[in-house]
Amino acid sequence: MVNPILRKIRYLWNYLIIWALITVAHILIIHLFYEVKLLIAAIDSLVFNSLFCGLGLVYWYPVKYSNIDSQNFITIFINHFAASVLAIGTWLFIGEYMLEKIFSRDVEYLGFLMSSLPWRFVVGILYYSLIVLFYYMILYYNNLQERIRHEVALKSLVQQAELKSLKAQINPHFIFNSLNSISSLTITNPAKAQEMVIKLSEFLRYSINQDGNQKTTFEEELRNIDRYLDIEKIRFGDRLHFDKQTSYECLQKKLPNLILQPIFENVIKHGVHESIDEITVRLASYSENNILYISVSNNYDPESVIKKGDGIGLKNIQERLQLSYQQNNLMTINQTAQCFEVKLSIPQ
Repeated sequence: MVNPILRKIRYLWNYLIIWALITVAHILIIHLFYEVKLLIAAIDSLVFNSLFCGLGLVYWYPVKYSNIDSQNFITIFINHFAASVLAIGTWLFIGEYMLEKIFSRDVEYLGFLMSSLPWRFVVGILYYSLIVLFYYMILYYNNLQERIRHEVALKSLVQQAELKSLKAQINPHFIFNSLNSISSLTITNPAKAQEMVIKLSEFLRYSINQDGNQKTTFEEELRNIDRYLDIEKIRFGDRLHFDKQTSYECLQKKLPNLILQPIFENVIKHGVHESIDEITVRLASYSENNILYISVSNNYDPESVIKKGDGIGLKNIQERLQLSYQQNNLMTINQTAQCFEVKLSIPQ
């Protein structure tokens, strides 16, 4: 990982501006409080702060390569204390050597220089601590962001696995019902049984082609529903009617594939299958505020005995919508004495 200060030019400029302000403050302090001449104070400040500015960039590497997770606080503190003493000692030695060469004849300043070494050492410790703390904060932030990215990626993988698991429940459930119907038709009506096998193969071909995708267009989903109802109409004939009202705009919207099939399975199982009357399934849709609204309703015989299902159908839809859009209010169910309605709200 590159030194964060050197990663972008504006970061480097900010770093240099901070040191420029420190340099100016240093000049004013030793000029006003220690009565050092302004030019000498400027050179003194420039030498010491320029050296530490360069050293500050180097301190990133021991921070970067230190293993915080495997070391306790005391070990880290001792390591940095030793490193700071060595670094600051080197800093003072080089700074003092350079200034003694520059002001070799100024006895008064050299006396000030020697007497100032203790407080310069303390200031050096402060500089070192602030720079290292800053680097640790950067390192912690980068590690935190990396963990968040890993968690998001893992959550996405888990979500995809759950969606595939939920979607995988649909086809076996439907195939089981269809094969039972075909089995019955082979005895009562072999021709219809053959037709149903052909329709079923077309339906399954669509499902297999969609296996790697989680989203499809509303238009494709409706075509799949037409295939499904074509299969069921072979069983129920004129008892089953389908009325759909939609628009071209709605047909182009996206939604989870195979999301409507459990609704129609529910209609067949609890509406058509349990009734001797004609059942009309109505599908209506509209788009508003970047949301696709879909309503599927059907009449039913209120006197018929409703069989309890195995929980795959409507619960499957609720779970898939919640996983796909992170909302738990995208499906509502309304039931009256003679009408059952499922409403979906699909964010775009």
